[in-house]
Amino acid sequence: MIKNTLHFNTGRQYSAQGQRITATLHADQCVTFWDHDRMVDGEFKLCGDHFDASVVLSAYDQGIAQPTTRSHENGMFRGGCNADFAA
Repeated sequence: MIKNTLHFNTGRQYSAQGQRITATLHADQCVTFWDHDRMVDGEFKLCGDHFDASVVLSAYDQGIAQPTTRSHENGMFRGGCNADFAA
């Protein structure tokens, strides 16, 4: 079950569109994300209740988030919760 999904752009110039990320908080308090421009996925356990772009980016930048089958499928599979970027 999905609790919340967010879309954000870091503004880093990894592509002409910047760095677009879609992240989803699941009912088990795990977050999966997909970096649409670098084709990178990751998953991490959310500590606390605060879920926003800064939390996702911090876990990504610090190497806390690790790629998993779940995060890969969420980003790469058609219909995956992180597959599309809605600005």
